[in-house]
Amino acid sequence: MDVMGTFVLKPMDRFEWERIVKRVQMPSGAKFLALMLATYADQDGTRVRPGVERLARVMCVSEPTVKRSLSTLRNLGLVERTKQGNRYAKLADEYRLTVPSTLFDQPMLDPDER
Repeated sequence: MDVMGTFVLKPMDRFEWERIVKRVQMPSGAKFLALMLATYADQDGTRVRPGVERLARVMCVSEPTVKRSLSTLRNLGLVERTKQGNRYAKLADEYRLTVPSTLFDQPMLDPDER
């Protein structure tokens, strides 16, 4: 934890992050979004910028559903916004895949996914 009592986020490469996300217990919509976000990430887990509208279209859900799930992922420390977009210029926010320093405080499946 940092001095403010919040968790510290550690950047994570895409494939290791996917393995972790499969084990973390979270709402199914957030997990679906997480795994979809990974498909847009560079191998090092950066430059995730598909945009809410695109994600809603690809996932066959509403934009509010994407926004709620994205909020869940941010609150869990699994994504971090690195650049704010501009909706008027139709530029999406940019994220990177992260894991919180408190990861093992989360309900998780064991490494064998049991």
